[in-house]
Amino acid sequence: MHVPIIISGSGVIGNYISLRLKKNNIPSIIIEKLSNSSNQEQSIRTVTLNSYSMALLKDMNIEVKNQPVTKISVRDGEGSGAIDFDAKDINEKNLSYVVMFDELKNKLSCHNKENTFFNAEINEINFQEDNNSTEVILIDGKKFTTNIVAACDGRSSKVAKLSLLKSFNSNYEQVAFTFLVKAENYDESIAKQIFSERGIFALMPSPKDNNMTVVWSVKNTDLEKKDYTDYVNENLSYFEKKLNTKLEITSSILNFNLSKHYYKNYVNKTIVLLGDSAHSIHPLAGQGINLGFADADIFCEEIIDNYKKGSNLSEKIALKRYEIRRKSLNLVMLKSMDFFVHLFGNENLYLKLIRNWGLSSVNKNKFLKTFFMKHASGFNKI
Repeated sequence: MHVPIIISGSGVIGNYISLRLKKNNIPSIIIEKLSNSSNQEQSIRTVTLNSYSMALLKDMNIEVKNQPVTKISVRDGEGSGAIDFDAKDINEKNLSYVVMFDELKNKLSCHNKENTFFNAEINEINFQEDNNSTEVILIDGKKFTTNIVAACDGRSSKVAKLSLLKSFNSNYEQVAFTFLVKAENYDESIAKQIFSERGIFALMPSPKDNNMTVVWSVKNTDLEKKDYTDYVNENLSYFEKKLNTKLEITSSILNFNLSKHYYKNYVNKTIVLLGDSAHSIHPLAGQGINLGFADADIFCEEIIDNYKKGSNLSEKIALKRYEIRRKSLNLVMLKSMDFFVHLFGNENLYLKLIRNWGLSSVNKNKFLKTFFMKHASGFNKI
């Protein structure tokens, strides 16, 4: 059986790509190793979408319940440094939008039920001699031929490994906690972030039952041998004082190790890497899913344009154009987040002084604040 495009992974990005291709009459199938079900982690997980990602969803007629963020307040918990971002400063109504991950995924995946293979996994990818088509063999023995294999199967991408492309991996030596809370007398349109010796603590609006979302990253050394729930309960009061509010935990506390990776190149013959399969980033700025949407947009743009011209779908230039247009921007974002993680995670006195001075200086500079807000909005296509 021949399929023009095979997508590995039925996450948000894989489903978005399949839906957009379908609307342009380009057939695809999605291969997903998991069953078609939700889990606890998804049920409380939120993601923050910028205006660019929201516009992409709107173009696909996808509407998802969201909690707009109009202001973002960033504070150094150990000093006086601060930055305040306001959507009004860039003549926008909102800076970003917080949505529930499972609702977003379900709204997209419901359009791809007929072309998604669950409990299936790609086992082999064999390039044909002319490199213009590829044989894909699943674990159960099913065989397909395709023009393009799109890896959208996450940080531990099987397809990325099969691509034989070179990757760079490292560990932040941090653990992130995420959970839902009720906050007393708190404006739900404002997101706050505090950098402190007890970790990077973000309190985000949530569209779920008037809750707020906490994303809190902590050094492994700070946890020592403590149970993570004990650590959260012992240190939450510190941030309550900084935020001047009372936080009541209303969900389970999820935790995951923080690491990063990126691939030197995104394309090898007919295999192309997108989203977390190609790169991962610290959750500090909540930009991971937005980078994925940007990858998906440019990939679809190139493939659809190539298809309309009547060119072979697997023509190398289309995939290489995607790689060129996205790789440098993704790397800049990744390196920028690494810089901030190091700057705000370091307790060196001189670095503390520098970051306090830096935050306050940027806060006074309208040009820089505007630049950061517009860049974060995502409308910086190449």
